[in-house]
Amino acid sequence: MYQAGISISLFILSWISVIFLPNKKQVFIKYLPVTLFSSMILIGEIFLFTSYKLWKVKGNQKKMLHTALLLVFGPYLALNIWFFYLSKGKFLIYALINIVADLIYAFPIISLFRKIKFFNIKVKSRYFFLLIMADAFLNYGFQRIFERVYKPNNE
Repeated sequence: MYQAGISISLFILSWISVIFLPNKKQVFIKYLPVTLFSSMILIGEIFLFTSYKLWKVKGNQKKMLHTALLLVFGPYLALNIWFFYLSKGKFLIYALINIVADLIYAFPIISLFRKIKFFNIKVKSRYFFLLIMADAFLNYGFQRIFERVYKPNNE
C-alpha cells in the first residue's frame, strides 16, 4: 500500500512544482515535445528492463505498470521540463544539472528505493548512471534539432 502512496505523492508533488515555473504555459509548450520523446524512450527502457528481469516492483504486473507510469509521467516528465527551463538551452548548464541530479538519483535515491522495497533495479548504480546520462544527452540533442526544425511564427 505504501508503494502506491509514494508513487502518487511523487506524481502530485512533481506537478505542483510545475506551478512555480514562470511563463508556465509557454515553457510547458516549448518543452512538451522533448519530454514526451524522453518519456517514450524511458517507457521502452522500462519494458526492456522488465523483460530481462532487471527492474522489479513488489506485486503483480499491474502494480509494476502503475508505478512505472506514475514515475514517468510524474517526476520524470516534470523534472525534464525544469531542467530544460533552468538551462535555457545552454549545454554546459544542462549537462551540469543532469550530472548532479542523475548522481543523486542513481546512487542515494535508488539505494533508498531498494532499501524500502519500493522497486529494485538489478543494474550497478554506475551503469544506471551512465544510461540516464546518455538519455539526458539524447534529450538535449532532440530538443536542439526540434528547435531548428520547428520555429514558432514569432521568432
